[in-house]
Amino acid sequence: MALNRRHFLGAACSAALASLLEYKQGLALTGGAAVPESPINVILPKNYSPPTSETTQDYTKKLTRATLDFLESSYGTRNLPIWNRPFAAIDLERRLHTITFWIDQAIQQYRSIYPVDPSWVLAQIMHESFFYEFAVSKSLAVGICQFIQPTAKEYKMICAGDLEAHAQEPYQKNHYAGKLAEYYQLRRTKRNFSRRFRPNKNMTLDIVLERVLNDDVESLKAEAETWLNVQKIKKEYDDRIAAAREQYTEFLNANVEGRDIFNEDDLAFLQRFDERMTHEKPIFAMVKMLARSLRARNGNILAAAAGYNAGLSTTRARGVYKPFGKIPNFEETVTYISRVLINHFEIVRRLA
Repeated sequence: MALNRRHFLGAACSAALASLLEYKQGLALTGGAAVPESPINVILPKNYSPPTSETTQDYTKKLTRATLDFLESSYGTRNLPIWNRPFAAIDLERRLHTITFWIDQAIQQYRSIYPVDPSWVLAQIMHESFFYEFAVSKSLAVGICQFIQPTAKEYKMICAGDLEAHAQEPYQKNHYAGKLAEYYQLRRTKRNFSRRFRPNKNMTLDIVLERVLNDDVESLKAEAETWLNVQKIKKEYDDRIAAAREQYTEFLNANVEGRDIFNEDDLAFLQRFDERMTHEKPIFAMVKMLARSLRARNGNILAAAAGYNAGLSTTRARGVYKPFGKIPNFEETVTYISRVLINHFEIVRRLA
């Protein structure tokens, strides 16, 4: 099923890019005469004009209402994902009003890099976190825009555990403040170990049986022992990584429990503790990343969003598709793009 989805989405994107090239060629052949356009367009043109500051207030209100309507129609009678709380129990309208405001401000600031569609940014944040400031993923991505620490630091955000003060009072469970650094160090060490001790690619079942039949048991036994030892060490690394991740998550949760992003004192605390849990800086960072990726991929919003999820380098393509990039063949990224596309569609159709 996952493989079929990847093939379908890959084929659809290839077809869309090919259609774009044919459209440009058609304009050249017809001297610029209009040709029928498809309602499907994955390319955000460089001359796209986002809503200007003069229309910001009305537009952000409409964007807020459209998103609320989509959320309520989808989750009105059940718990909202990630929050695990009833839709009606969450002050989403206030959140969305604040979030759409900062999206607009960021788009205006980074417009010179590349224009970004505000409804797309909102659709992407929705999939990342459902607008929950204290969301923490299994990979320790944090906040509404789900930044991991290395990326957050590139955009000058303070992350929990970065400052010496985080390991002291009044911070709760401050003995876990260094667990994020330990988590990343363990991952690097495991990766380096795995590169040095890669299993023999020729150890397939057929080859093992053939060596047994040829009485090559002693050397096979030695290789098997080495392989099992390597797997044992990897498992030990995995256990230590999981423990560090769990302890760092405890550190985060202990310090944000009961806090309210709209309380001035709590917001000031979060700005000293972990800025990924606020609104302004993460949104500005996300929009800037998308603008840079759109510029690098000639407006291909699918490749730009995939780059946000999996890294822009994974979206490199070849030949005629090189300028536009591609969606990498990762199940997580394919699912990510699929859901953001639907979020965007549902929000935009309600704007009308």
